[in-house]
Amino acid sequence: MKSTTTLLASFLLICSIKTTQAQQIESARITGRVSQAGEKPVEFATITLLKAKDSSLVKGAIADINGQYEFEQVKQGKYLIAAAYVGMTKAYSKPFDVKGSAPVTVEGLTLSADSKNLKEINVTAKKPFIEQRADKMVVNVENSIVGAGGTAMEVLEKSPGIAIDKDDNISLKGKSGVVIMIDGKLTNMSSQDVAQLLKSMPSSNIEQIELITNPSAKYDAAGNSGIINIKLKKNRMVGTNGSASIFGAYGLTPKYGASLNLNHRNDKVNIFGSYNYNHRENQQMLGLYRSGTTAGKPTVFDQENERKRRSDYHGAKVGLDYSINKRNTIGVMVDAGFRTSDEPANSLTKIGDGTRVDSTLRTITTFDGNWKRFAYNVNYKAILDTTGKELNIDVDYARNSEDRGNNIFSTIWDASGKNYMRGDTSRNSQPNSIDIKTIKADYVHPMRNQAKLEAGFKLSFVKTDNDAKFDSLRNGNWEYDRNRSNHFIYKENVNAAYVNFQKQFKKVNVQLGLRAEQSNVEGNSITMNQLTDTSYFNLFPSVFVSYDASKAHQLGFSYSRRLQRPDYEDLNPFQIYLDRYTLISGNPYLKPSYANSIELTHTFKHFLTTSVGYTHTKDRITQIVEADKDVVSGDTLNIRYKYLNVSESDVFNLNVSFPVQITKWWNSFTYLSAYHSKYSTVIDNNSVNISAGGFMGRTQQTFTLPKDLSAEVSVFYLSPQIADEGLFRMKHMCAVDLGFSKSILNKKGSLKLNVNDVFNIQRFRGNFENAGRYTGVSSKWESRQVRLTFNYRFGNTNIKAARARKTGLEDEQGRVKSGN
Repeated sequence: MKSTTTLLASFLLICSIKTTQAQQIESARITGRVSQAGEKPVEFATITLLKAKDSSLVKGAIADINGQYEFEQVKQGKYLIAAAYVGMTKAYSKPFDVKGSAPVTVEGLTLSADSKNLKEINVTAKKPFIEQRADKMVVNVENSIVGAGGTAMEVLEKSPGIAIDKDDNISLKGKSGVVIMIDGKLTNMSSQDVAQLLKSMPSSNIEQIELITNPSAKYDAAGNSGIINIKLKKNRMVGTNGSASIFGAYGLTPKYGASLNLNHRNDKVNIFGSYNYNHRENQQMLGLYRSGTTAGKPTVFDQENERKRRSDYHGAKVGLDYSINKRNTIGVMVDAGFRTSDEPANSLTKIGDGTRVDSTLRTITTFDGNWKRFAYNVNYKAILDTTGKELNIDVDYARNSEDRGNNIFSTIWDASGKNYMRGDTSRNSQPNSIDIKTIKADYVHPMRNQAKLEAGFKLSFVKTDNDAKFDSLRNGNWEYDRNRSNHFIYKENVNAAYVNFQKQFKKVNVQLGLRAEQSNVEGNSITMNQLTDTSYFNLFPSVFVSYDASKAHQLGFSYSRRLQRPDYEDLNPFQIYLDRYTLISGNPYLKPSYANSIELTHTFKHFLTTSVGYTHTKDRITQIVEADKDVVSGDTLNIRYKYLNVSESDVFNLNVSFPVQITKWWNSFTYLSAYHSKYSTVIDNNSVNISAGGFMGRTQQTFTLPKDLSAEVSVFYLSPQIADEGLFRMKHMCAVDLGFSKSILNKKGSLKLNVNDVFNIQRFRGNFENAGRYTGVSSKWESRQVRLTFNYRFGNTNIKAARARKTGLEDEQGRVKSGN
């Protein structure tokens, strides 16, 4: 705890910095009011204090619910006030003088409706599906037609630079190790469990997806490839209001769901809540072909596997924000999720020498899981003064728990498949729980001359408990299998602190950051009497520079150092059998991987963005296929999927994105990415060096049609390349999506019809070869689906900005596996 105390002391020292002035200057307070026709106040209008001489900005403010605004500590001089609000004309006050400390009351300002009609304003204000910003790319999900009625995973897959492989591993610009955040909070789940969570989350709940390739020091250092932040919809209305959505879809199996969002807001209190339900059935065909040599003889396994997944997900969130006064707000929130799932599978494996079949393996597996999550957050936000000093404090607790069960029934038949030879039946249960506690604080300190200092700390404590129990059926009785069972407890404490400094010069913006993280880790396999205990300390610098060379050209440079910690369950040495010869296991010796990334960007006329990046990663974590020996039977024909630290990897990438308005009714966005990857590691005592180039492109065409109808076409292509997960040499993938949308019920409702993968051509095919062993994989899932979605908004439509809020659970929750 010595390091924790040091970090806390450092943070308090930073927060105690006070700016001093060489001389005392008298200042005054300015107040005023903004209204519209009938003296009705304009709530939350944007107010700016300008110098009368040149209209340069001095300070900004937001009017309250009564249209009142104020500026404090305004120095002597001549000023004027400007007031603005969406859909209204801007208004200016007459110039006035501030003398000494005498308060000034500005005459009332009246805003009137813009001359444009409401329909024109709605069309103009609509955000594009993709926005390129200085530090990130933003995907406006609620404006996507082809994403309607789908899941968060399906919408994410349509985002620029995102690729999702056959095992649902997510990569960004050709790099894996991406951290998934929801509303700025780490999910603390493993990559597989995050995938299941995203597959259960309706796209109707998502407002935006932020793709951040080089995060600043303010973010947790986890995530070698950057951060994907999924922002859920927030109700921004005054009074009582909400929205409802319902969808139905069909491919080979049915899918349906509904969601409801409610909000009540007044001057002091905001109460909000949401509920969503999602039922999904999916079917997948998996082919696995592997060949090698055993005892000097060739051996070939040719497997076909059919999996069916059914799941029901219920999610609910409720919260309250209370404004103590204009500067202090406290809030509480509870977030809960429940999922039940089952996954029966049948596989047929033909075993031989490549010229003939010697035997046939038939395997029937059943899987069922009950997963639940409760997360609690208490938040305090304080505006310390009128200069913009701000303090945010979050205290969080989350518990993820799951009961998983798996039954495997294997039988071996002769070459004809008619004569039974022998069988093997086993079962396992894997109850597990993950407890996460975090506390974090963030402080913002504006400084003179367009400079800003940010500082903060975060403490996190994680404990996971996984008790895998295997039984084998012997002579009609179940016998406990000690060789496959394992009770594993993992504990982790991370203490972190950061400081960020930002300064705007005439044409140059500079941001420098440094994050320090000290980690204490303990993994204890009680069954195997195997204890690992490590601690490590790291510094993570970051640099961001942007330069406005001219009105047409903007340049940017970024550098950051980051790490990827192993998922909790991937450190557990337990193993799961997919069939008699195929298993998955954890690795308690996994180490964190470290990545250094640089990126250069160029933006032309704020529409054409080009970037060049390079990332070098040490001890990269990836899943490898390796030869294995059965601990019970001694059979050497097994293969094991296991996470290892790849010794090194290098990824170069070139990215181009550009939106084009072809006509008034036709908009286009295209994203192109080319990259080259190199990997080196040791598998089965053999050195593996592999490299290849790759290309990914996505174009989206949106058409505005008569009678409130719009259409959208999206085309995706992924070239042959090295799959970042598993190092498979994969073949190309492509898909075409089509969608239509129509506004109804006085534009409070909408109907969206879309077809994903219209030609049903999306599939994964790849192979891996090492030391005379060859593994080929093909996977075809239910990619073609037809969906119909209905959305409806109701209640008060007066706009009010929602309070931005992030909890401290983001990073840890991202490493939890939420069930299958």
